[in-house]
Amino acid sequence: MGFARSKGLTFSQLVAVSVVGALVLGSALLLALDRLLGGLLLEDDDCLGTEGRAEEMSAVGILATPPEGARASEGWHTPEVGCLDESGDELLSATRGYDFGGDHRAVRDHYRELAEGDGWSRVATAQDPAGLPPGEQADLCFEKDMEGWPVLLRLTFDQGEFWVGTESALDEGERVPC
Repeated sequence: MGFARSKGLTFSQLVAVSVVGALVLGSALLLALDRLLGGLLLEDDDCLGTEGRAEEMSAVGILATPPEGARASEGWHTPEVGCLDESGDELLSATRGYDFGGDHRAVRDHYRELAEGDGWSRVATAQDPAGLPPGEQADLCFEKDMEGWPVLLRLTFDQGEFWVGTESALDEGERVPC
């Protein structure tokens, strides 16, 4: 009695199916792990190639022109430039922080004058100043096209400090809300 040859998969076919299965399973596990880690493993390349725009946004003179009495906050002597692409609202930003113990109105007036003098247009804020807690200020925003991209100039307040920065969406033509 001899051995009967099976009509199943050959050894090489079995190996090929096993390799493909392992690759599919491995890819699925990698994607699941990447989602759990917030996209740290498989970085999206949305920010690649935006260095020139980011540098232009950080060079806006208004960022380095605080009102009298303000000084750069610790760690904010140069603009903090970043590309945020994990929230779904991908944007470039360049921000400077300042310590200031004076009146917020003086800061608002200072930046309003600088922005309007440099061709920035005032943008309405989504914040209702009447609904803010006492002493808290709504953001002050302006907009301007830079090299064909809409850029937002935002002034944000906190107790004893404020931040001034530029923001621009990575999607062409999309505007960043104030």
